[in-house]
Amino acid sequence: MSHIIPEKLQKPFAKGLVALLHGKSFSMEGTVKSADGLDFLAHITGWIDTRPADSDRVMIGITKLGQPRDSEKAGILGDLAHAARIAMLGEMTASISHEVNQPLGSIVTSAEAGLRWLNHETPDLAEVRALLERIVANGRRAADIISALKGLARNTKPERDAVDIAGLIDEAVLILRSDLNRRQIALRLEISPDLPPVWIDRTQILQVIVNLVTNAAQAMADGQAWNRTLAIRARESQQRVVLEVEDSGPGVDPKVRERLFESFYTTKATGTGMGLAICRSIVEAHGSKIELQSSPYLGARFSFTLGIEPDANDTI
Repeated sequence: MSHIIPEKLQKPFAKGLVALLHGKSFSMEGTVKSADGLDFLAHITGWIDTRPADSDRVMIGITKLGQPRDSEKAGILGDLAHAARIAMLGEMTASISHEVNQPLGSIVTSAEAGLRWLNHETPDLAEVRALLERIVANGRRAADIISALKGLARNTKPERDAVDIAGLIDEAVLILRSDLNRRQIALRLEISPDLPPVWIDRTQILQVIVNLVTNAAQAMADGQAWNRTLAIRARESQQRVVLEVEDSGPGVDPKVRERLFESFYTTKATGTGMGLAICRSIVEAHGSKIELQSSPYLGARFSFTLGIEPDANDTI
């Protein structure tokens, strides 16, 4: 069996054989080799066969454990990403409500002012027209916010398409503007003109952007208000679009850095520890990885790239 059972499994396998001598069965999992020398994950069991009654045969069973298909992986990632989005939206409820109420309040105020102008003996139609245009603009803004939120909340099958990354960043800003204003954070957008569309799952990459910006905003919570600056950048490089989120906070503690993207690891009292882990999984499924550059007192910068053409190895 030594040519089948690798060295690191031989000791627990030997213990299993000893258990068989004492009439006990055993069970274990590990990577073994097939007859043609290929490694595969297997479930190994051992038991005493007492049939017929006058026979005590030792039986060893090796069952190959199949790897999840790409479609199964996509389904699991999609479900986890959706759960993380719902948790994120729950944390942002107050800010989202304020962001939606702002254009709705402006609509009511503009409509009331328009009625007053119309009630004048000589209505000022130019002023009324300006107020109506303001109502339309605020109505569209509220609709855009709600549309973006519905997209995040919806649990749809991951699906890639050609997406305008500048427009997607605008959606993220619509959702986060109120929270950034409340935290007195200056937002700087550095989006290169004429960027090609990126081939992505729109909802999942929106989730990544919102999550990275939210984390950056929280990282600057204790800093001086005058020095709270957050930058979102997008540029083209080597047939891919590079997206960066940079803050002016204290940087990432080296002790935390190694575990930052681990599932369920969080430094926040109310955090779930799923946000960055899901972001990493989404970005990796898009053929990239999240890079982190951080310096004490100089802030942190998270970056990743997105393809501009369909990838034959897409896992979503």
